[in-house]
Amino acid sequence: MYHCKRSRRLAAGVHARSAALAASLGVLCFASSARAQLPDDSGPDDPRAAEEQAGGEAAQGDATPAASEEKPKAPEAEAEPAADNAPLEKDGKAYRFIGLRFRNVIVPKFMINLFADGGATVNVFTAGPELTTRKDGFEIDLAMSYADYSMDPFLFKGKNDGDDAWEMVSSDMKLLYLTMDLLHEIPLDPEEGRFSLLIGGGVGLGVVFGNLYRAQAYPSDPRATPDDVGSWSRCSGPGAPNAFYCDAEHRHYGDYDEPSWINGGSKPSVFPWISFPQVSFRYKPIKQLQTRLDAGLSITGFFFGLSAGYGL
Repeated sequence: MYHCKRSRRLAAGVHARSAALAASLGVLCFASSARAQLPDDSGPDDPRAAEEQAGGEAAQGDATPAASEEKPKAPEAEAEPAADNAPLEKDGKAYRFIGLRFRNVIVPKFMINLFADGGATVNVFTAGPELTTRKDGFEIDLAMSYADYSMDPFLFKGKNDGDDAWEMVSSDMKLLYLTMDLLHEIPLDPEEGRFSLLIGGGVGLGVVFGNLYRAQAYPSDPRATPDDVGSWSRCSGPGAPNAFYCDAEHRHYGDYDEPSWINGGSKPSVFPWISFPQVSFRYKPIKQLQTRLDAGLSITGFFFGLSAGYGL
């Protein structure tokens, strides 16, 4: 009986110790499991939240390349104004410029001597507005030019006139020209369009204003020559002061003013402008600006000049 009771107490003690040990092991396992799950607490617990978080990260990752793709567009935006100012001209498109031109027409003495004796080299300065139209390498320059044909006195006579026919000639004539130049363009840098050579000619007509003075002249110095106008004087009347030079045939004395064609005289009322060949060099730094150097031969002599125009 005693042994049975003792066995029961031992069995109860063993069960109690086993239960306590199992409980202790359970607590330790639960704590270890809890510590193992601590790093995952930053993420969502359910699958839907995880999918939303993954979608947000993907969207954020896609936004980064997009931002990097927008950076190359900045140079294109800056290059656009430069393209608008590029001097290169497109085929089939008309370009117009308005500006000013200046020319110096040189009337050389040797050209005068082809038709008459005497004369002198004269510089005629012209200036005025110019309108340029160019398309597909063909250029038209319309210009209105004021020309000053003022000349100091010089001796002059016809080729077939005698030595008694010398006259002292001077002028304060002015002309207003309307001209048109027709030019073909030869590009010197086809890829850029800045430099070009232009070849052609021009035509026009000038209206004459002012006076042309002419008077019979006689040598006031025994050593006078036709090239030394200072050694000659105007005749004051028929036979005076030199009957050989101051005859009564032409009646050009003192400050005789030659009438125009309209009034029966020899002074022209209009005068033509014909130039050929004409060679021009054009420099066009930007689309809106061009400059040009001109040179050529006209019926009155050689000329050279320059012009500048602004794009319309």
